[in-house]
Amino acid sequence: MADYIDYYALLGVPRTAGEAEIKSAYRKLALKHHPDRNQGNKAAEAKFKEINEAYEVLSDPKKRAMYDQLGPDWQQQARRQPPPGGGFGAGRQGGFQYQYGGGRGGFEQFGDFSDFFKTVFGGAGGFGGAGGFGGFAQSEDEDRSPLDMEAELQLSLEDLFHGGHKELAFSYRAGRRTETRRINVKLPKGLRDGATIRLRGQGKEAGARAGDLYLKVRLAPDPRFTVNGDDLEAQVDVAPWDAALGGEIKVPSPSGPVTVKLPAGSGRGRRLRLAGRGLPRKDGGSGDLYAVITLSLPEKLSPQQLDLLRKLKDISA
Repeated sequence: MADYIDYYALLGVPRTAGEAEIKSAYRKLALKHHPDRNQGNKAAEAKFKEINEAYEVLSDPKKRAMYDQLGPDWQQQARRQPPPGGGFGAGRQGGFQYQYGGGRGGFEQFGDFSDFFKTVFGGAGGFGGAGGFGGFAQSEDEDRSPLDMEAELQLSLEDLFHGGHKELAFSYRAGRRTETRRINVKLPKGLRDGATIRLRGQGKEAGARAGDLYLKVRLAPDPRFTVNGDDLEAQVDVAPWDAALGGEIKVPSPSGPVTVKLPAGSGRGRRLRLAGRGLPRKDGGSGDLYAVITLSLPEKLSPQQLDLLRKLKDISA
């Protein structure tokens, strides 16, 4: 059996932590252990996945409530009360199970959950885990056919930025048979969190009729960016002397780092606008990317650097 994992301890927050505190802790840890900053570091890669798994649960009120309810004695309680959605790994309708593949992978679309997560939450199934479909359900919209189906499709920021296609494979029970279907989903321009993609004829089948499949887009959190409509915001750490003297800095963007000029005398909180570097819009344009300056000192300063700082302090008194 999988061992119990303390997600609160992983993120370094108390069990009473609110949404903002959990998100802040996640962003700091995810930035620290992000693979882009730790090329070839397997330990950082494993830590990054653990942090994302913890955030996947604690940022979702339903998952968090279930996790808090089960606690360290989850094995005994899980046997008595399976999670919502019809049991481990099963959707609410038709017993769907699925797998994800064929997209722009990367660590923003992680899907390597621990055995504990898979046992308690059914892997990515039934709870919209990162990297694929959430639990399938029959449509409850009165204007839709009873053969229509709904599901969550989790996408990374890169998916929204680059578009392209996603290949999804899932199996489902059709009477006594198990059938497998592959779907190639074209990601239209201008997708945002909460948008719906309609796939005609990909729902349930009855005789010669077939319903539609509705995919609800869910944007996976990215520790590098904050999304504000069409615009993106990224925090950029700058040493105090670079902020005072100016120079070139690198700003992360979904298409890769961008080098920009930092004006001299830039204080903490200064915003630099990178026009057209945000998310693409339906009309063919794009939002903007804003670099927000934060000041930070290196963890270790040389004796010469410390001496210069002391002199600066003296002359500024």
